[in-house]
Amino acid sequence: MKTQNLSGPDRLLAVWRNLNGHAASDGRVGYEVDQLGRVVDHRRVCPWHQLLVTDMFCQLASQLGPRVAMRQPVSTRSFGIRIADVVWMPEEKWPEIDSDAPLPSVPDLCIEVVADDNDADQVERKADAYLNSGAQEVIIVGPLGKVEFRGLDGPRASSLFRVTLEPDPMFFAWA
Repeated sequence: MKTQNLSGPDRLLAVWRNLNGHAASDGRVGYEVDQLGRVVDHRRVCPWHQLLVTDMFCQLASQLGPRVAMRQPVSTRSFGIRIADVVWMPEEKWPEIDSDAPLPSVPDLCIEVVADDNDADQVERKADAYLNSGAQEVIIVGPLGKVEFRGLDGPRASSLFRVTLEPDPMFFAWA
């Protein structure tokens, strides 16, 4: 597939669609595309990371309602197409679903979980990209279970959405 003549967002989307033509048989998205169109492989996810992401998903859904998604591909303005661990936005903001494309804009709330295979610097860059692409808040769950709320103005003492997350200590027993 020739993508070099396409503009930035169109080129990234073309790379994305080509990759997802080879998606895992379980339908999980296994790739991100960075801002230069390079592929970032995310297929080898630690099971503990996935369990913690699921826990955060369930807690968020119980507090904000059912418009929560896990491992959701989103288009950022500066960091390419990234897979957010958990996202939420009001029902009226959800676009018509196009399973062949990432969300065209970043949801209001994104959660990233730092894990062994999820380097902290990469999570920082993703958080900044989400905030600079329209997210109102990013929540980062650190490797020891510390929950950090962030907005464009920096760290916050509590969530703008009045969300509280309490990661189960069993996920950090090995630390």
